[in-house]
Amino acid sequence: MPQYFLYVRKSTDVEDKQVLSIEAQLVELRALAKQENLNIIEEFIEKRSAKMPGRPVFNAMLTRIQRGEAQGIVCWKIDRLARNPVDGGQISWLLQQSVIQHIQTHDRSFLPADNVLMMSVEFGMANQYIRDLSVNTARGLREKARRGEYPSVAPLGYQNNPRTKRIDVDRKKAPAIRAAFELYAENKSRFEDVSAFLYERGIRTKRIKKENSVGDKPLKKDTVKKILTDTFYYGDYCYSGEVYHGVHTPIISKQLFDKVQEVLKLRGKPQYKTKYEPQALCGLIRCGECGGMITAEVITKHQKNGNVHRYVYYRCTKKRGSCSQSYVREEALSAQLSDLISPYVMPTDWADELYRLADQDEEQAWSVAKTAVQELRAKVSDLDGRMSRLIDLYSDQDIDREAYLERKRALMSDKRSAEEQIARLEQDSVAWLQPLREFVKEASLLEETLRSSDLSSQKSSLQKIFGSNLSLTAREARGTALPQYAALRAAKINFSENSLSLFYCAR
Repeated sequence: MPQYFLYVRKSTDVEDKQVLSIEAQLVELRALAKQENLNIIEEFIEKRSAKMPGRPVFNAMLTRIQRGEAQGIVCWKIDRLARNPVDGGQISWLLQQSVIQHIQTHDRSFLPADNVLMMSVEFGMANQYIRDLSVNTARGLREKARRGEYPSVAPLGYQNNPRTKRIDVDRKKAPAIRAAFELYAENKSRFEDVSAFLYERGIRTKRIKKENSVGDKPLKKDTVKKILTDTFYYGDYCYSGEVYHGVHTPIISKQLFDKVQEVLKLRGKPQYKTKYEPQALCGLIRCGECGGMITAEVITKHQKNGNVHRYVYYRCTKKRGSCSQSYVREEALSAQLSDLISPYVMPTDWADELYRLADQDEEQAWSVAKTAVQELRAKVSDLDGRMSRLIDLYSDQDIDREAYLERKRALMSDKRSAEEQIARLEQDSVAWLQPLREFVKEASLLEETLRSSDLSSQKSSLQKIFGSNLSLTAREARGTALPQYAALRAAKINFSENSLSLFYCAR
C-alpha cells in the first residue's frame, strides 16, 4: 500500500491571509485521507512563504521521498507545495519520474501519467500571482507614500494605527524622543548619554525571539544616531530614495533638527567628564602674561588644636612655558571681580523704562509680522509651483532621476523652512525683543550678585559681562566687557535725558 506524507503550509505574507489556517488544513486533509483510504505516515507543518526556494521542511520532505520513504503527498492545494518555478519544477520532475506517484489535493489528483501541461499551468498561475501581488503591493506602497502616509513600521516615538492604517504619535515615548533631540542639541552629550537618557524613560531594546536577544538594554550608538538623523521626526521621510512630505504629526521642529545636525558635524572626539570637580572660578580667567588658563590649588592646614583651615589659591597653569605670575588668594580675587561687576549694574528706573520701550515696539511688530507672513506664503506657493514643474519634467523624461531627487530634496527642505518661519512669526512675531528683555533682567540682577557670597553666581555674571575677556596680571583681575555691557557702562557714565533712548536703540 503506497505511503503518503501530509504537507500543510501557512505563510504570514499578504497573499495567504485568506487561506485556511494550519489547524483547519490538518482537519480537512486528515478527513480526506481517511475518505480516500490513504496511508499517512507523517505530517509536515511549515510556516513560511513559498514564493522563494529554500524552505527547510519542504526540502526535507522531498529528500525523504527520494529515499523511498513515501510515494505520495497530500496537501490542500498544489500552490501549498510551490509558488516559485524552482520548487514547482522539482515537483513536476519527481512526478514525471514516478518518484512521486500521487499528489492528492482537496479537489483533484495528480498522477505521473497526467498531462504535464495542467500541473505546469497551475504552478505558473501560482507563481504569476506572487509576481503580480509584488508589483501591485509596491505600486500601492508608492501611492501611499505620495499621499504622505509612511508605508512602513513607525519609528520610535510613533506607533502604527491598525484601524486607520496611519501613524500616530506615541504619547508615552514622543516626549522622551523630543527631549533627546534637545539634549543633544546642547552639544554636551554623547550618544551613550542620550541612550542612557532614553533608557531611564523606558525606551530600550526589545527582545527578538528569532535571534534570542535578551532585550531591555540601552539603545546602541548606531540606533541613537539613526534617531537623531531621521527627518521623519520633523515631518518629511525618505522612501525608495525619494523624499515625501508626511501627513503625520511632527515631534520636533525642523529648526531643532537642523541644530542637531550641526552638532553632529561639529563634534569630534567624545566629551569626557573631568575626574575632579574644579573650583568655582576655574575656567574663567586667563593669565595676562602667557595666555594660559588660571587654575586653583587647595591647601589644607591642620592646627594643633584640631581645627582645619582650607585655603584656595589661583595661579597660572604654566602649560605654555615659563610664567612669572604668582598666586592670589580666592578672597582677594573674588573682591576684585566684584569691583569689576559693579559698573555694569542697571538702575531700577532704567530697567522700567527699557521694559516700557520694548512693550511699545512689541505692538508695532505685530503689524510688521503680517507683511512678512504674506511674503513667506508667496514663497511657499512659488516652491509648490517649482515642485510641480519639476515633476512634469521628470514625467516627460527631460531630467534624470538623480537630478530630480536632488532638486526635489532641496525644494522640500526650503518649503519646510519657510513653513516653520511662518509658524514662528504667527506664534511670536516679537522674538527679537526677548534678548533685550533677558539682558535687562540679567543686568538688573547684578545687584543681588554683588550682595551674595556665592562664587558660582559671581562666575556666571562675569561670563555674561566679559565672556572670555578676563585676565589676571600681577594679582590684579582685568576685563573687557562685551558690547552690550560696554554700552550700558558708557550710558551710565555719560548720562543725559536722551542717553537711555539711544542705548535702547543701539540694543
